[in-house]
Amino acid sequence: MNSAHYGYFRAGFFLVGFVEVGGRLVRMGFYKNLRDLEREVARLDPRPSYAPEEFESLIRDLERYFSGKPVSFNHPYQVSGTEFQRRVWEEVRKIPYGEVRSYRWIAEEIGRPRAWRAVANALKNNPLVLVIPCHRVVRSDGKVAGSGFGKRVREYLLRLEGAIPAT
Repeated sequence: MNSAHYGYFRAGFFLVGFVEVGGRLVRMGFYKNLRDLEREVARLDPRPSYAPEEFESLIRDLERYFSGKPVSFNHPYQVSGTEFQRRVWEEVRKIPYGEVRSYRWIAEEIGRPRAWRAVANALKNNPLVLVIPCHRVVRSDGKVAGSGFGKRVREYLLRLEGAIPAT
């Protein structure tokens, strides 16, 4: 059985939480607080143990990223999803730091030009934020989609990358 670990990084008004199983990232998400992260971790199987020392390289990359420097997040990872989701996620991984693409553009790139809503849904289920930089996908009019905490985080990241103007 593979060992499972989790850790987190405080990034301003939110946490970036991450889980690895057998040395591969399987989950990376944004959380309002540590309690929300621990609640999600408690539902996973195998149940991860808190082990920040397992994530030294990732934490260094997060420190660099949140100081405004480009990072590729090329850590070993494993995702589960449909063939369509995987195609979307791989295409989104190609979006360069500081740039954005539309849901429609992603749909066209994967050969499904009318599936922009399905693209949005695949990104809603993105298991590895920042590794799969779904925050770089915006509406066709250039506006950031979403609401509440998620939209606030996405706008923060896009400003950090210089992809949208600071307010």
